[in-house]
Amino acid sequence: MADKKQVKEAGSGHCVGHSCKQSEWRFSFCQEHFEQFKFGLIKKDGQPVPDFDKKIEQYQAFKKRQTAHKVA
Repeated sequence: MADKKQVKEAGSGHCVGHSCKQSEWRFSFCQEHFEQFKFGLIKKDGQPVPDFDKKIEQYQAFKKRQTAHKVA
């Protein structure tokens, strides 16, 4: 029954990321949560993966490298 609730939320036009109220951009995620989904930080239903703490550090380093390249 919880799966049906997630399907309804996915079609609501809002991001399914945890406590996110932005409008959906792609695959039921806002732009920020879609990037996190692609990186493997969150699942399709918007919940964090079990090894979130390990991956968030890698994601932050990746984002830092991206912004450094844009400035230069």
